[in-house]
Amino acid sequence: MALFVAALAAGAAANPAFAQDTTGQTGEEVAPAGTIIVTAQRRAENLQDVPVSLTAVTEEALESRQINDLSGIAAAAPSLQVGADNNFAVRGVGTLAFANTIDTSVALALDEVNLGRPDLGTPLLYDVARVEVLNGPQGLLFGKNASAGLLNIVTARPEIGAMSGSTDIEISNRATPGADRNAPGIIAKQVLNIPVSANSALRLNALYAYQESPVTRLVPFEGGTVPFVDVPNKNYDANRNIQLKAKYLYESDGGLSIYVIGDYNELRTGLNRFGNTYLQFGEGSAREQLVLDAGAVPGPDNFLNTADGGFFVDSDIGGAQATVSYEFGSGFEISNVFAWRYFDTQQNLDVDLVPTAEVNTNYSDTAYDQFSNELRLSLPSGERLSGQVGLYYFRSKLDTSNALFGNAGFPSFLLPSFPFCVGAEVAPGGPPNCSVSNDYFLGRSYFATQDTTSYAGFGQLNYELADGLEVFAGGRVTRDEVELEVDQGQIDAFINLGVLPGVYTGETSNTNFSWKIGGQYEPTRNIMLYGFYGRGYKGPGFNTTAIADANGVAQVQPIDPETSDAFEIGVKTTLLDGAVTFNVSAFRTKFDDFQVQAFDQELLTYVVQNAAKVTTQGVEVTLGARPFDGLSINGAATFLDAEFDSFPGAQCYLGQPDPSCAVDGTFDAGGNTLPLSPDLTATVQAIYEFPVSGDVVPFIEGNWYHRSSVQYQINQVPLANYGAVDTFGFSGGVNINDRVRASVFCKNCTNEHIPVSIATDSGENNDGVVTYNQRFGLDSVRSVGISLSAEY
Repeated sequence: MALFVAALAAGAAANPAFAQDTTGQTGEEVAPAGTIIVTAQRRAENLQDVPVSLTAVTEEALESRQINDLSGIAAAAPSLQVGADNNFAVRGVGTLAFANTIDTSVALALDEVNLGRPDLGTPLLYDVARVEVLNGPQGLLFGKNASAGLLNIVTARPEIGAMSGSTDIEISNRATPGADRNAPGIIAKQVLNIPVSANSALRLNALYAYQESPVTRLVPFEGGTVPFVDVPNKNYDANRNIQLKAKYLYESDGGLSIYVIGDYNELRTGLNRFGNTYLQFGEGSAREQLVLDAGAVPGPDNFLNTADGGFFVDSDIGGAQATVSYEFGSGFEISNVFAWRYFDTQQNLDVDLVPTAEVNTNYSDTAYDQFSNELRLSLPSGERLSGQVGLYYFRSKLDTSNALFGNAGFPSFLLPSFPFCVGAEVAPGGPPNCSVSNDYFLGRSYFATQDTTSYAGFGQLNYELADGLEVFAGGRVTRDEVELEVDQGQIDAFINLGVLPGVYTGETSNTNFSWKIGGQYEPTRNIMLYGFYGRGYKGPGFNTTAIADANGVAQVQPIDPETSDAFEIGVKTTLLDGAVTFNVSAFRTKFDDFQVQAFDQELLTYVVQNAAKVTTQGVEVTLGARPFDGLSINGAATFLDAEFDSFPGAQCYLGQPDPSCAVDGTFDAGGNTLPLSPDLTATVQAIYEFPVSGDVVPFIEGNWYHRSSVQYQINQVPLANYGAVDTFGFSGGVNINDRVRASVFCKNCTNEHIPVSIATDSGENNDGVVTYNQRFGLDSVRSVGISLSAEY
């Protein structure tokens, strides 16, 4: 804590508030130096004038910290945490369920388009103007609602009248603990800005990336095909990205603007997505010796994967969008944004993580399409009454299938015999004959199609009561309709994992009114006070599979909407002619019908349902300074208390000393801290450009990130509690004529081994053994490298 306070006293600031000039989303004029323009309220505003707590990570901050994907944003935005499978949490609240048939609590938006599923946000960041992390419930002005927060990605617009370009190359090498090998990486980005006419331009982007995993595979992969689904089996030890984007902008002299974007992204990954290793085996484990014999020693520094099956993710992501806007002479502006986004993903992972074929297949194939259209009318800015109103339409279709199966390591000569009857010869009569022939010892499979339609009308108006005093109010009426059809049970197994064969359908709908009311007051030109109260919303959904109850009757289970009531107050200050900024916000948000994985007493299995109530509260601080020419210091901190108020039906861990766990294996998690909700998160970055004459200007940069201990699991199983994290980064190099930049860098310089998640092993749990595994990602270890960029 003392180190943190000292850093703030030196003048730290969370968002790089002293970045170079930045333009907004709608082609606004360049802002004065030292200003960050954001679009948190769907209009271009100075960050210091926006009555919302947010962090804006600019293009310069992304470059100086070598941040290349959304997971890296957490290093610069302390209110954001990143878990497994691209799951984000803001102010401690994220999506605590593994189901692609529900919306996320933290939404994603890309160039004004809401992304309905987190897979759409997995491409690497390139040609990005900024990423805005909006804290607390959002969605009033950003398409579909989000109950916890929003990541708003704004890419660079074409520049009319300019023929220009840039080339960026980053070459790095990651640590590979426990293995004598290199893990090289390269990311190459290219931008070309081409004038098409006097009032239009084309901007072309291309990216290629190759990044090897810090996790090392010990057992050779033999290839072949994935059984049952009959597709090629693969194993990827590295990320490979090919990304292409084209943007065209036309702006007439009469107020008409047309902006068209199209992109295609090809992502291939494996161990970087499923880099699981064993942390600790429980007493009596039948798998421990298999892992030791393969050459891995369980522990927090174990980066050796001992599975014999394939790990791969083949994902194609892309889409197109068009924004047409017209500004009338009166200052009114009407705009329409139409967009289509899609992804198509096939993946497999070896579930058992041991060098024998126990459960080597967990294969899924998912195709997702979404269409959205937003019509918006903005009132003239600078008037006493301002704001915007609009209509929104969203439709998506999700086709997903999953097959999980294996023979649990049983000897092949036993499997055809009764009672297992796997690959058996069917014969009439009782034992020892088999009346059926099963495909596998254990398994499940399903095909599901979900259609979601959402309609909304929204608006927010601001009224200036007096000089410096403004009130605002907004509302959004949303109608959500969801339909699901599930065809399950194509795999016959001796142990059927919770599903019954058949086709099941369900539908659910909901109409919601979310709202916000508040005000802001500027007693002086450099101080702004604000406060608001409002309600957030997250729509309904379904469990992926139809689950059998105690009587053998299966049904699909709808999931009700999730709501959040939020209160926030804050102050934003700009002092010493812009040399210092200081912002503080305090918040309290209560979630009702929180969507979470829980035990259903009627169905006698774990499903996603509305089982919990949550309260998250805390304080966010940002402070920034330019003590003298050439030095800027940026940093922030989030003090957080996020707990379950109640959560009956939470899953117990084996041996949990709670009386109810002995009754039905569940307990009430009320009072437990939410996963990935540290009490304190802080970040500081300092950049110094040496005061030298000439075209070559040396610079150095350093950053520090602190996160207090976190618990990765709801039931707070002991080893899933991970202690405090402190990571340091450094870069140094030269700027030449403000056009060429060359630097060397290290991230996580002290090589802290930080897991993305820690969980108990489900297979070992079934055997009555508490065994832990952990997952590592690209940022879990030290990386060092060089970065070269040129603008022309």
